[in-house]
Amino acid sequence: MRIRDAATEGEEPYNLVPLTDMVFNLLIFFLCATTFVQIEKDLRVELPKTTSSFTPLSAAPKELIINITEDGKTIITGKEYSDKDLAAYVESAVKRQADQTVIIRADERSMMKYFAHVAQVCRNAKVKEAKLVYLDEKGS
Repeated sequence: MRIRDAATEGEEPYNLVPLTDMVFNLLIFFLCATTFVQIEKDLRVELPKTTSSFTPLSAAPKELIINITEDGKTIITGKEYSDKDLAAYVESAVKRQADQTVIIRADERSMMKYFAHVAQVCRNAKVKEAKLVYLDEKGS
């Protein structure tokens, strides 16, 4: 029978390798599951709300998103466009992709004429589908 010496045979230290592996696996999982960039959401635009239960549209890569601010400025990818430049931009997008979809995000405090102008520009550029985005009452 072996006699144990407490002085020479101390407890083994904790093995932290499995814990470290688990933490790194969780970190990788959450990094892969997280959306880092929300495409074209201008925070100055407040979307109108409705009581219906429709879900809001998510931006697909091929969609052109036009933001209309409260004072009528049109913004695409963070850059403000004048009326003439907006028409040229939409026309060039339609030339590059014939089935170009446009999403119009108009501020609920803006006047309807700003939305109507952007819709007319899209119609003149022969956009096949233009969508108006809004929020339901739950804010989703």
